[in-house]
Amino acid sequence: MKPQASKTPVSAELHRRRMQSVAGTMAIEGIPLSEASRHNLDRYASGQASYQQLMAELRAKYQKAK
Repeated sequence: MKPQASKTPVSAELHRRRMQSVAGTMAIEGIPLSEASRHNLDRYASGQASYQQLMAELRAKYQKAK
């Protein structure tokens, strides 16, 4: 069964504020927000991908790297 994309994308302003918050929190911890992570967050916020879909993609990516 293919995961469904989110049905309620967030507004551009809310997305921008959330991205700033995530990037700031990660910077405090010394972990920069990668372009790949930013792209995944953009896909999730726009409704192009669901959390389950993103997690499945990340699991597959890192299982191949083993």
